[in-house]
Amino acid sequence: MELQAARGQRRPAPEIDGRSLPRRSRRRIEDDPCNLCKLMFSRKGLQRLNSVDGLQHHTRAGCIASRDEGCKICKFIFLAVQKDCKEHDRDWDENSHLVFRNNHPQRPISNSGIYGLQCSLEGGLNNHEIAIDTFAKEDNVMGGIVQRRPLNRNVKSASVFSAARSLLEKCRHPTEPHKHCQYSRDTVLPSRVLDVGNSDDSRPTLNLKVNETETHAPYLALSYCWGGPQPLRLLLENVEELTADIDFEELPRSIQDAVFVTRELGFRYLWVDALCIIQDCVADKKREITRMSSIYKNATVTIAASSSKSATEGFLSNETEPYCPDFEFQVPMSGNRVGTVYMSAESYEPEHHLDTRGWTFQEFMLSTRLLFFSDYELLWQCKEVHLRGVSERGLEYTQPLEALPWVVFDDDAEPHYGSDDTDKIYLWKTVVQQYTERDLTVPDDRLDAIMGIVCELETLWRHECIYGLWKKWFIELLAWYKPYSEREKTRHIERAPSWSWASLNGVVKYKASISTEDAKITSLTVSAVELSCRVLNADRIKGDDRFKIHEEPDLVDAASEARRS
Repeated sequence: MELQAARGQRRPAPEIDGRSLPRRSRRRIEDDPCNLCKLMFSRKGLQRLNSVDGLQHHTRAGCIASRDEGCKICKFIFLAVQKDCKEHDRDWDENSHLVFRNNHPQRPISNSGIYGLQCSLEGGLNNHEIAIDTFAKEDNVMGGIVQRRPLNRNVKSASVFSAARSLLEKCRHPTEPHKHCQYSRDTVLPSRVLDVGNSDDSRPTLNLKVNETETHAPYLALSYCWGGPQPLRLLLENVEELTADIDFEELPRSIQDAVFVTRELGFRYLWVDALCIIQDCVADKKREITRMSSIYKNATVTIAASSSKSATEGFLSNETEPYCPDFEFQVPMSGNRVGTVYMSAESYEPEHHLDTRGWTFQEFMLSTRLLFFSDYELLWQCKEVHLRGVSERGLEYTQPLEALPWVVFDDDAEPHYGSDDTDKIYLWKTVVQQYTERDLTVPDDRLDAIMGIVCELETLWRHECIYGLWKKWFIELLAWYKPYSEREKTRHIERAPSWSWASLNGVVKYKASISTEDAKITSLTVSAVELSCRVLNADRIKGDDRFKIHEEPDLVDAASEARRS
């Protein structure tokens, strides 16, 4: 936004040759890009963008001057350099130019138009480039210069699935596979899976397969939001019925879509919690929850229904408005025409409803490979490829979630990261903070919904986790707190002991690591904890040290807990 005059004050009209311009003309001049920005979005400029030397733009001083004179594109460029290249912003001296090139995925570059802009600083800093995405609408005159159009959602076309299969084949290449995507301990199918039939059949069958003979086969897993009661679930009374046959039309839309995706990718087996865990059997649910780590870790691909809020919505057909960056600029062109270009200098960070749910946290963390059915594109991520569209011409993406780097390991080897205590403590704190920011439909699932990660790490670290705190680093992990706005009215000690973050709902945070431990463990078991602590007396606190003491109560009314006890 441009700076506005204070209320009640009238800004003086700009002058040219000492004469004030009419208000209408002044607005046009203020919105008018500078000559270099006009050149960049012209046929003549395109030739320079495609040349070896690129198109030389303003110096730092020139960009600031042009920005101050009203060129909004220069303002956008200057902010992009400051934000995305902070460590080199100070190296951009007053007389060093920006250089722009056509950032096109095809080589050699044709002169058909601009695909995107690649900005670098003059003087050997080309390794620190800023990518600016450019879009124009088909019916706008700028469409003749800028090639990229607003992005329509495309997650189920034949070309998209072909691209997904290519990425999967490359990851699982028989002679040169991704090293860090090969850590699955076992290829045995889970206790139950959906058998979606042979995709080559004209009418593939669909039924529940009970794995009683330890069948070895690849399978896919589904990560999705229930969003309410499921119309069809596995129950004690219908196990035999579903083993014989499942009516496809009775399935919620998201599971129908997952069956379709499984067949399209050429697989036969699919794991879905609602149909592979007996929902009215406490013993079965408890047993299968402890197996969640291996279920998602050993799945060839996890299908993430990222864009759907409930299983009834599905994730293949829901439509969205086409994607176009928020920053819109008007550029005068030949023939007294005005073109509109949309630009973005940031990677797109998808807002997936799936990322707000507690149970899906471990499904993301533990999966080797994921296909995200996102807002606009089908996205791919594995242990060696960052979040990206399956198509080469997709958006650049930012993954807001941290993965678990320590789960890359062989059976008898140490992880490639997180082998010392400091790393492990940091990583667990990150897990707790990211997980507790999510929502749970049933708050008492607080520990169960993260049990898969706990089981995996107990095997890897060879340590015991008690109610969400690791026994070996108990004192350090005891120092969690509730942010002021997240404090609870009551503690749920029927769920976990009062010292565990799991006894409360909502967000849990950790501050810096403890440098000096003022407590020692006398006894620590699942049923009881006994500590010996140093008592801090008020008369021993020196001067300003009293201001370094912070109280972080968990409850809105911290005194109420003391009164009850």
